[in-house]
Order: sequence, then C-alpha cells, then structure tokens
Amino acid sequence: MKAALLTGVQSVELREVPQPELPEGGLIVKVETCAICGTDVKMYKYGYSAVELPFIPGHEFAGVVAESNAADIGYPEGERVTVNPNIPCGTCFYCQRGLQTACDDLRIIGIHRDGGFARYVMVPALAVRQGCVLHVPEDVSYEEAALIDPVSCAVNAAELSHVKPEDVVVVIGAGPAGCLNVEVSRIFGAKKIILVQRSQQRLDQAVFTGADVYINSSKEDALERVMKETGARGADVVIVAAASGEAQQAAVKMVAKRGNVNLFGGLPKGSASVEIDTNLIHYKEAYVTGTHGGNNRQCKLALDMIASGRIKSGKYISFRKGLSDYIEGLKLAENKKGLKVFIDPDK
Repeated sequence: MKAALLTGVQSVELREVPQPELPEGGLIVKVETCAICGTDVKMYKYGYSAVELPFIPGHEFAGVVAESNAADIGYPEGERVTVNPNIPCGTCFYCQRGLQTACDDLRIIGIHRDGGFARYVMVPALAVRQGCVLHVPEDVSYEEAALIDPVSCAVNAAELSHVKPEDVVVVIGAGPAGCLNVEVSRIFGAKKIILVQRSQQRLDQAVFTGADVYINSSKEDALERVMKETGARGADVVIVAAASGEAQQAAVKMVAKRGNVNLFGGLPKGSASVEIDTNLIHYKEAYVTGTHGGNNRQCKLALDMIASGRIKSGKYISFRKGLSDYIEGLKLAENKKGLKVFIDPDK
C-alpha cells in the first residue's frame, strides 16, 4: 500500500509499504480520510522525541473496518468507525482513576505507532478493549467523524478550565483549535466569548463560530480591550489555543481573580520556557492548567456534538488532497491556509 512516511526533520517520502497485519482482538481500518493536525506539522518541522523514524503519521482519521478480530464485540467488517488515537493502558495509577489522558504509558496512533496517512491502519486490541473505536452514524461524513480528536481536546479544556454558564471566556488563536474551543465553550454555557487573533484573515474565517467579540491584536491592545469588555474584571477563563509564549504571558494578565488559564497550545521544542509574572497568579488566586488529548468519554461527547450539529464541523473542511499531495497539504497547514486539510489515501 502507499503511505506517507516521516523520515526525518522536514523529510517526508511517499513509499509502497506492506499492509499492516490483523492483530489478535484488533482491527484493520481502511482509511477514508485523515486530517492534518498542528502536531503533524510540528513533527515535520522540528521532529518529536517519542517518534521512531521512519513512521506513518496521522491521528485524526475515520474509515471502514476492513478486517476484524473483534466482530463478536460489535466491530464487524464494513462498520463505519472513527478512532480516539490516544490509547490508555487501563491499569496505571491515573487510568484507574479515570484520568486516561494522564496515562503513564499512553500510546498514540500516528505518533507511537503508524497512523492514518496510508490506505490501511492497524488498531490494536488494547484500543478496542478500552473503547477507543467509535461507531460513526450514517448521517455523519468521514471528514466530520475524523474531527473527534480535536473536538475532544476542546471538551477536555472546557472541563479542566471549569467553563460554566455566565462565564466570560477568552480564546487566543483563531485556528482550528481556537475555533473549536469557541464552539465548545458555548456548548458549556459561556455567556460571552472573546476571540483574539493577530491575523484579520483568520478572524474573518472564524466568524462562523459565533464568538461575541473579535479582537485583532495586531491593530489594538488585546488586554485593554478584554478589560473594557469585562468591566475591568478580566475573563473567567482564558484558553491559549496558539503556540505562542507571548500569548501565554498575556493570558495571565487577562484572567480574572479566581479565573482559569488553559495552556492549550504546546510550544515548539526549544522555546517552551516563558517568563511569566507569577505574582499575578499569586494575588489573583488564579489557576493555570494545560490540556492535551481527550479520553474516550470526551470523544463520545465530541461525536455527539458533531452529529447533532452543535459543532459546525463542515466549516473546518478547507482543503481535500490526495496522499500524493501530502507534502502540499502539510505546507498549507504550516502556512495557516484555511482550517483543516483532509487527505484521501486512495488518491
């Protein structure tokens, strides 16, 4: 089968590789689509210490069960599925407490094992047993279903940040992660949502999210405007959905007393140390947390949000490319063109 292999920093090759073998208790999924994520771009640009090269990236995928050793538990051949790529061990300290994203041995399809930028992907028995494989309703497209991972991340962020009715939420970054955080925060009941972004084109593109205030931080002081919009109180929740140390610094200034700052966007390797005035956290009695990934419960919530139309999933489909155009797709994502690039492995 043809696959896109990451072979080094800024090195991708399209190769013919053997089709994965069906594992005991697991599945082979024929990939119908796989979206390019910011993590894929970061791995391509900077590398990733957890990755053993060469390997096939791609963790936001959906498709059809092509081969099954799990038909007896509801996964027959021909079943439409999407997969939470974050596979918890189920036995460690954190898994036993329901904190699967903090699993000590979390294994991620598309990072620790071959992913979805290929015609077929192997889903191990552990993923099936842990509930990582979700059935896709007939009225949900494969592209929409592939969004469960980033939507579940936004659900995780809303939960960890305690977004609740009547809250004022600031989201910094109007890329796909930022847009999803706006939509999910609204579902959680946020009364007023402020979206901050340096690019006017990105802000214009994000209007579909229904944020209440859009701030172009290249044209006005975002902190000053947030304080004006909140009666000088600050925001109850600030979600930094951008890989920006400057945005993280601003978030601590924007957050209200007893508010929550969520560092949703990871920083590139080598630039993760940021100078922050910790006295602001101290005297505001503010909370700072991070978010990465979503657990299976959150993925099920994400799929329900997509299926019900509460997430405008179709708005995230900006480009459709074949596997032969994977590098072009990476460049589109790297240059922040549109929101999501979807790769069809059959083309």
